[in-house]
Amino acid sequence: MGVSVIIPYYHGNKYLENLSKVLADNIKEYEKKFDEKIEILFINDSPGDALEKEFLKEISGYYRIIENNKNYGIHKTRVNGICEASQEYIWMLDQDDIVSERWLLSQFECIQKYKTDMVIANGKRQISGKNYPIFKNDKTLKDATTIAPYVAFGNVIASPGQCLIRKSAIPVFWMENILWENCADDMYLWMLMFGEKLNISYNPEYLYTHVSTGENFSSNEKQTIYSEYKVIDLLRKAGGIKEWYLRFYAERLKIRNRYFFEIKKKWLSQIYYVVTEIIKILVFWLVKYFKI
Repeated sequence: MGVSVIIPYYHGNKYLENLSKVLADNIKEYEKKFDEKIEILFINDSPGDALEKEFLKEISGYYRIIENNKNYGIHKTRVNGICEASQEYIWMLDQDDIVSERWLLSQFECIQKYKTDMVIANGKRQISGKNYPIFKNDKTLKDATTIAPYVAFGNVIASPGQCLIRKSAIPVFWMENILWENCADDMYLWMLMFGEKLNISYNPEYLYTHVSTGENFSSNEKQTIYSEYKVIDLLRKAGGIKEWYLRFYAERLKIRNRYFFEIKKKWLSQIYYVVTEIIKILVFWLVKYFKI
């Protein structure tokens, strides 16, 4: 009934000391109230680059290291960890994530209280040293428990690190049909979960910080768009998502590509942005309120 923390490792020794400390702080807070087990699974996706165990002293006795036999990418690495997980709930954390020391306690309290398949915590985006809410209010956070914003706007969850998920609720299709193109395996997961009409709740506490460095924006954005096109193909194969949702998803990716990479004149891109945002809002209302 406890929590398995799934952490893909990729040439990340520089992150381990801070990560170990924040996990130790989380476990300390959690164990003041709960006896359910915590296990931490590091899945090494960089064969030949061993984790430095001296950085993991603070979580000694809680962690295991799983070695991939080759570099699989983020989705397959997460799946490998989930397959090894022994606890009822899954927390997919990245090696460079920043989380509150209350994350485990607060999220576990919420998922126990609401008896849901997943709970989404609020958090902050750190841009140029300033923090901005990921969800500006409870309404937008509550909306994130429905499919509407994902169809209209895209992935509104900054990272799987915001979410505590019941292991048995993770769709089998996501576990068995791997997205080999890195970046959008989380959006792929959320859409499948909505397709299966799973029960999702939210936690308004700010527990997660997403740091935007601004580095390599162009290449990262192009990779994300490419990855999301592959997600659409997989969602069609899975079934369960309305076809017009997927068609608009594809159109939204075209809009994104045009805005960032094809329209060269700033004034024209600004007009294009305003018009397409209005379209997205209309789609959001159609999906949320009219269930079209």
